[in-house]
Amino acid sequence: MSTPPQHWTARLYPPARRHEFADEVSTAIAQVEAERGRWAGTVERAAVVGHALRLRTRLDSARPGGRLLAAAAPAVIAVSAALSASLLVVWQLPPLPWDGEPGYTPAAYAPWIAVLICALAARWTAARISAGLALLGALLSLPLVYWTDGADGLAQNRNALVGLALAALFVLAVPPDLPPVGPRARRTMALSALAMGVPMVAGSITVFETLASPDEFVDARADPFHLLFFFTPLVFAIPLALAVARSRYAPALAALLLGAAVFGFAPTIAPVIEIPYGTRGLWAQASFATGLIALIAYCVRAVRERRRGNPVATPDGTR
Repeated sequence: MSTPPQHWTARLYPPARRHEFADEVSTAIAQVEAERGRWAGTVERAAVVGHALRLRTRLDSARPGGRLLAAAAPAVIAVSAALSASLLVVWQLPPLPWDGEPGYTPAAYAPWIAVLICALAARWTAARISAGLALLGALLSLPLVYWTDGADGLAQNRNALVGLALAALFVLAVPPDLPPVGPRARRTMALSALAMGVPMVAGSITVFETLASPDEFVDARADPFHLLFFFTPLVFAIPLALAVARSRYAPALAALLLGAAVFGFAPTIAPVIEIPYGTRGLWAQASFATGLIALIAYCVRAVRERRRGNPVATPDGTR
């Protein structure tokens, strides 16, 4: 059987790997299309494009970048699902005088609930498909919000849509041979989604009185983004510290977190790094606490390993 012409997807591979994969990719795509039809061939081409881009960006499972994506994916899914659940609830409520007008964007929110459910059920392929739908929904919602609510509506909803689109890209970039659906990853997703989702949804529907003028109070609700930026450092401070403590680069990462806390209180750069509704100080405190806990945990681990005669590995792999 003669080798089919080189498929265009083979050109996406890095030059050093192109010769290795070109014939194999072209043959595989031709066989899939011949045996299972055009749709299966399209799916195969998408898988090939993803593999080529992971090799080009060095985010495959053989490199630290790809492994970092897989390790962080449970937290990204939990945060995105919690935010989406809150936005879905708020979207259905009649706005109060001080509320922003929620745009018509459920297509960007609903798929994240499916991503979380599929990941918790260890169905990573279905979770990736749902993340693709979330990305598509966010991209389509941008012009839709502008059409239905104008420039003001787009300005109020743009940050949420862009953030959820980037989160979907993050999930799609996780190497498929490193699915984050093991027991620890699913436990992280479940606990994080509950710890963030429950108070965020409750806070999003709670009506309180706020001062509109020296003599006037009006009803208002907490913005889901305010709640997101408030609860994220509280929920992830200790898990992040323990993850940093297990890293080969733990001292450097801990020092980076401790140093980042200084920038949170620096008034000269406040407009650049301002986090909504004045939670910047909370993030600075959480950064300092995370770095300190990580450094202490790393030192304790290093002492225990040395007592056992098994020194902690250094960044270059030596001990």
